Amino acid sequence: MLIARILARKERRMVHIQEDSTAQSVGRSIDDLDLPRWLIKDAKALQAHPFFNAALRLQAEVVTENFEKTFALTRLISEEARYLICIALLAMHHSRDPSDPSSGATVTRLQAFAQRFGLAGPNRVAALVALMKHLGYLNEVRASSDRRIKRLEPTARGFAIAEAMTIVTLKPIQLLSETYRYLEKMAADQDFVGRYYAENIRLYANGARIVSALPEYHLFAMQNAGREVMFKLWIALTNNGSVKPATVSCSYGELARSLGVSRGHIRRMIEKGEEQGLFLVQAPGGQAIQVLPGFIHLHQTMTSLEYAQMIRAADIAASTSGRAEQVDW
Repeated sequence: MLIARILARKERRMVHIQEDSTAQSVGRSIDDLDLPRWLIKDAKALQAHPFFNAALRLQAEVVTENFEKTFALTRLISEEARYLICIALLAMHHSRDPSDPSSGATVTRLQAFAQRFGLAGPNRVAALVALMKHLGYLNEVRASSDRRIKRLEPTARGFAIAEAMTIVTLKPIQLLSETYRYLEKMAADQDFVGRYYAENIRLYANGARIVSALPEYHLFAMQNAGREVMFKLWIALTNNGSVKPATVSCSYGELARSLGVSRGHIRRMIEKGEEQGLFLVQAPGGQAIQVLPGFIHLHQTMTSLEYAQMIRAADIAASTSGRAEQVDW
């Protein structure tokens, strides 16, 4: 099996070398994606921003720093469906009606959200909530008006981790937007974060479903630590200050240890990326990975779209006041 895999990998390398068009492929144009036109227009403008690559580098550094400090994040939000369910939970909590004890986040509402957008089945949602409770990030509170309703509320520990990850999203987009000082708004207005998450969910519900529009990104979005591996590779790629195809060294074992996953998980991810034309593995164990134009294009496309959505949500949140308007779940 090992010999067959090595031979197959060598054969793929030869195809890449012999077919220059394949080796230089950079993927689909952002204009061809099935996404709202405003999102594509804003993302293209961000790609042209002089600080765009600096924002990508900053995000890669702050995200991986947080994941390396808290392995639980890999199990909670490193995969797209779980990440969106956690965002929905925060939006539900922050937009709840304080005068209605039954409003807010519940397992049933999260399951309905996940089912509506095809993210996960009821059992998977329930398992994620159980994990967050086990890790001390959530409590269940019975509604006084109906004891059958168990409202989900973040604990102090849950709020702390949510705050840290909110800062992670706001820092890079601040480099690209001067309309508002997001971190200052967050510090001065306790309801800003709730409005920010509620607007992100509204934008998602209204068509800004970026991962669905980029199936080539599923390799990283649909499994544990996928996006974080992209960030690690981006850091290695840009260590010399430039953004261009190059050979980098990212030990599978070191990546696995830093993100709390197995070495085999990392190896399979990179090998699948090689099949997609994103990399050429030139030495075993991640000692030499040639990062191809396709990976750079995918990372820049995905991130510019995310930034465009986050800036739109942050600007709406910063321009309003009070509790977040309730989302129509």
